This record gives sequence, structure tokens and C-alpha cells, in this order.
Amino acid sequence: MFLARAFPRASTGALGAIFVAATLLLTSGGVYAAPGEPPVGGQQLTSKGRIVNLGPGADPLPKVFASTWLVANMDTGEIYAAKGPHRLRAPASTLKTLTALAVMPRLNSEAEVRAKKKATSTYGSRVGLQRGKIYTVEDLYYALLLPSANDAAIALAQANGGVPQTVNQMNAIAKSLGALNTVAKNTSGLDAPGQISSAYDLALIGREAMKMDNFASIVTTKRYAFPYKKRTKEIYNTNRLVTQNYKGALGVKTGFTTNAGRTFIGAAERKGTRLIVVGMGIKESTATAAEKLLGWAFANKDSVTPIGTLNVVAATTAAVMSTDPEGEESATAAGIQAAPTQTSTAGPSSSSVDDSLAVAWIVFFVVVITFLLYMMRVGVVRRRNRGRMANFGRVKLEN
Repeated sequence: MFLARAFPRASTGALGAIFVAATLLLTSGGVYAAPGEPPVGGQQLTSKGRIVNLGPGADPLPKVFASTWLVANMDTGEIYAAKGPHRLRAPASTLKTLTALAVMPRLNSEAEVRAKKKATSTYGSRVGLQRGKIYTVEDLYYALLLPSANDAAIALAQANGGVPQTVNQMNAIAKSLGALNTVAKNTSGLDAPGQISSAYDLALIGREAMKMDNFASIVTTKRYAFPYKKRTKEIYNTNRLVTQNYKGALGVKTGFTTNAGRTFIGAAERKGTRLIVVGMGIKESTATAAEKLLGWAFANKDSVTPIGTLNVVAATTAAVMSTDPEGEESATAAGIQAAPTQTSTAGPSSSSVDDSLAVAWIVFFVVVITFLLYMMRVGVVRRRNRGRMANFGRVKLEN
């Protein structure tokens, strides 16, 4: 309102254009590779549109209503098709898959955890932990991965040395996997400034999590008797691929927040082939979107040329430790080995994303300040001209 009153109507369109341009600049995706390095996963994956290499007789891609998605072979890492796989988006509760990667190798499933205030007072999806009540770590795993309980995510982190330490471990593991677009700020996936991931990264994370037997078993479970007060209550899996008996369903994790929209990591196996599918910003049923992509990939995997690969190419141990003092321990405990520097393919790290956002903000403010100064000058000139025109043609009468 202030700007509209302060400047002439003719400037409104220009001002709006500047804000639109700045918004587009600030919300654009990060870079896909470090200078001199190939893009993570392959050159084709830099596209923001749909990507596929159809061979003779291959069916066209199904229409999937999502901002970004990917479908790949979970064992070989071959990516059959994708849409903007490196685009940055909020991950919502699919981030709990990374939480599981951090805590499962470190916590004994039979260990007991007393629920604390911070866990019981969180918001969003909850299993209903009671403050002071004791739960087993295994109970909390089921709560984390079936109903996507945020209170369980915090309780597990507290048992793992605290939320900050667990978040550090999550980021170290993501970097070790080559999920260089991913930045975790909490263990629940609730919207937080700077918390981002991509379809490509979530596929890497989901694929690695499925290597843990306990994780793979839990995410295919439809229901679980969770301890509640003096009895138990049934908690249910939110993954409809599992609950609605999609053929060969293996899990993995659902997610939803206001900022992220619907997010999803899914997996299925048929005739010895395991596929993983990821969707972010899904604007239809997550199960519907996943079934379209999985069905197409199972039917056409032998008729397409892969567009890239899910490279589990680790960052160097030094790089991991630069962001997490316990990074080496984190990566080792998760069963992830650091690859030699010369073989790693660098992608958009969290620091590069932060740098690009910083540059974007600087450009934004420079443009706005320049515009405001220009309009102030225009206003001064117009007032001066109006004064001159007011005296033009007047006849001065003699006294």
C-alpha cells in the first residue's frame, strides 16, 4: 500500500515485474555440479521438465501431477524417467527416512526411552507419547515410520544424544550418500527455513534405508499395537501402496506439510526387479501417482535407455567432517564408506545453495533500492515540472 501511494500509477506494473522477477530468482533450483565436475547422476538430470529415452515399442510416460518425480531400479541405480529430479523442495516427513538412517544403526531396539516434554509437546502428526512414560526404541521406530509421528522423531533423537546431534548426523549421512541437495534442520520433516531436498536425493536416501532389515520390515507393516496409557492402541501405516495391497509393495515413506504438499518415497518388487519411486509436490493421490510410475517402469524398463544413475558416490571424510565434528563416526556407523576424492561427482551442496540464495537476496535488494531511488528522482522532476507549468502563460498585472 505504501509503495502504491508513494509512486505514480504508471510505475505499478514495473514494480510488480521487479518483485515477480526477484521471486523467481529466489525460488529457482540450485546448481547441479561443481565447476569442472559432471552433473550428479548424469547430464540429462539437469532438465526441469520430463526426461525419458523411449526405445522402439515403449509406452509414453503417464501423466503424473507432481512438481518433481523420479522412478529408478533400486538395485542397479538406473533411472528410467524423471521430472526435474534435482529441483529443490521441502521434503516433509519423507525426511524421517534420513532420521531412521541416523538412529537405527546406533540405538538398540530393546532399549527403553522415557518420553520428555519436548517430544510430547510437538505438533502435527503424533502418536500421543505420554510425558514420563517409558517406551522401547522399537515402539518408537514403528511410530516414526507408520503414522509418521513427530513426537517419536524427537524422542528417538533425544535417545541418540539430542536433536542437534542427530540432525548433524543426518546431514553427514546425506553428504556421504551423495545427496548433496539435502539439508536437514530437524528430525521430523516439519517445515523449517532452509530444510530442503530433491527427488534424486530422496531416492538415494530411501534406497539406502531399505538396506536396513529392520527398516524394510517396518515399512511393509500395515498396523502395530502401540503402548498407550494402560493398554495398547492400533497405529496404521499411511502408505496406501502397502495398506491397499499394491502388487509387490515394499514401503517406504509418506509426507505432507503445507509448504511441501504431498511427498512420497515408494518401492515395489516384481519378478526379481525392485523399483523405487519418489514424488514431491504431488497434486493427486500419492498412491495414484506412484502406481502410474511404477506400472509404467515395470512394463517398459527393457524398452528405455536410462537417463542417469543413482550414484552412491561418497564425499571425502574431510568434507563430511567439515560440516559435522562427528561426521566420520556418523558415516561409518551407517555403513557408508567414503570414496576417494577423484571419483566423487560433486553436486549442489548445502553451502552452494546458501551462497546462491545470498547472491539472490543481494540482487533483489540492489534492484529494489535502485528502483526506489529512480522513482524518487522521477517524483522530484515531476513536481518541478508541475511548478513550471503552473506559471506558464500567466499575465502579471500592474499594481
